Amino acid sequence: MQYFPFHLTRPVLFYKGGEFSTPDPWQHRAVYHKGDYELIYCLKGPFYLLVGEREHAIQAHDVFIVPPFTKVVGARQSTDPVDFFWLHFFSQQEEVPFQAGSDFGEALPVADTASPQIVLPMQFPAPDDQRLVVRLHEILAERLPQTTKASVDERDFLTSALLVELFKSYANAHQASVNDRMNYLREWIRANISSTLTVADIAQAVHLNADYLTRLFKENTGMTTLQYLNHLKIEVAQVLLVHTELAIKEVAQAAYFNDPKVFMRHFKAATGLSPSEYRTANSRIHLNNPHVDPQIPIPKRIADTINYIPENGDIPE
Repeated sequence: MQYFPFHLTRPVLFYKGGEFSTPDPWQHRAVYHKGDYELIYCLKGPFYLLVGEREHAIQAHDVFIVPPFTKVVGARQSTDPVDFFWLHFFSQQEEVPFQAGSDFGEALPVADTASPQIVLPMQFPAPDDQRLVVRLHEILAERLPQTTKASVDERDFLTSALLVELFKSYANAHQASVNDRMNYLREWIRANISSTLTVADIAQAVHLNADYLTRLFKENTGMTTLQYLNHLKIEVAQVLLVHTELAIKEVAQAAYFNDPKVFMRHFKAATGLSPSEYRTANSRIHLNNPHVDPQIPIPKRIADTINYIPENGDIPE
């Protein structure tokens, strides 16, 4: 998908805008954008645009951005009623659009921290359509400056604010989507973990490129996909070491490691202890059973701070 950055150290410049509506079959006439962007918000649709050489279906509630220096023409006639707002503006900076993937949680491009920058995709569903309609009405209803020499047009700032609001809403919705997808990925791996599960298997199951899957995990968990797989396996091994008396080789097998030596190497790297050392260190936890009600000595630092220490089983009055 194509993305458009906007550096807002200075506001964008409002050019023209309006609302178009028709109940009849309709096809956009051919136009050429001479340096201006066009923001479209579709209320009723779909209608079809050929932007450059690519066809786009603009659905109801979609926001669509047409870049400058681009030919736009109707790809074919609409069959349903069409209603949309259109808003043209110029950027006061030389902006450079770029391509980025859009499937399965592609991370939103990070804004440049050196300057106020927002990034919007070419097409996306409006996060809050009622609020967007209000903002567009505010811009289009604003009067022209009193004189042609006026240096400030409030519509410039209203249009810039609209872009910022769209960016924030899109970023929040996008991040929530990424979180949901990452949770799904984690649970899928946990449910399907085995000694033969590979990164390629996971990528194929969720219809992703293996390299992109690894990058997605790295960005959201700080681990690669393979590191996350090993992390889950080590968690299984830790539980088995503490709560069972299985031999180390049996723990390795039950934790989905084919080679006990590989298991011990990964376990030592993850915990700083060998499996035997980990079992010993964590076996000091007191285990209750139905026949023993232990009396555990209270440390002096605690005993010195309280006046009454009940005997085991006593209930203070």
